[in-house]
Amino acid sequence: MAKLPIARERLIDEFGPHPYSLPPGGFSAVGEPDRVVETHCCFCGQQCGIKLKVKDEKIVGFEPWEEFPFNQGKLCPKGVKRYMQDEHPDRLKTPLVRAEGRGFAPIGWSEAFDRVAQAIRRVQEAHGADSVAVLGGASLTNEKAYLVGKFARVVLGTANVDYNGRLCMVSAAAASKRSSASIARRTPGATSPRPRSSSSPGRTSPSARPSRRITSGGRGRTARRSSCSTRG
Repeated sequence: MAKLPIARERLIDEFGPHPYSLPPGGFSAVGEPDRVVETHCCFCGQQCGIKLKVKDEKIVGFEPWEEFPFNQGKLCPKGVKRYMQDEHPDRLKTPLVRAEGRGFAPIGWSEAFDRVAQAIRRVQEAHGADSVAVLGGASLTNEKAYLVGKFARVVLGTANVDYNGRLCMVSAAAASKRSSASIARRTPGATSPRPRSSSSPGRTSPSARPSRRITSGGRGRTARRSSCSTRG
């Protein structure tokens, strides 16, 4: 946003961010939920299984899904609070458009799609197809990630497609690389990282590229054997 539509204080007052540590109705007991829905956590690509408690069409708690083969009931700190996201006062449930003197105002989905399509077409006509990029998310399934790529290549015709892992995970990867290099320097007989290929400055040769290792366990996962519910 080049220019705020209203003062920053008014934007925060209406749209947040607002601290939110209690689910709908607080943490007091509601008795038995109307139903328990088996689903997935939405915060990362691990897609851990979780059971959500629903009361009066609101998510009010969770149960560990111990039968789910991947995480077997375990959840990270974000997964434990995943159920509080749905009724957060800052959650956007409809498209918003700039409104003079009001900050933003809701519009319908059809109008929002038309406005986005017109803006993309205007930018690409002025600056070329690659002037638009598509950014996916780490929580997408393989099928959805495939569709994101196909939308970028076939519909928009852009070569620029990526996902948010480069943004939210790059600092962790850099820290891990520095830590490994530091350990190697302090360890007698340890081999140093392979040098970059001299034939292609700025790039590593295929033999010098580190192999990828995929692990099934998420760092920092904590077992949750007791249920969490709220009272209203």
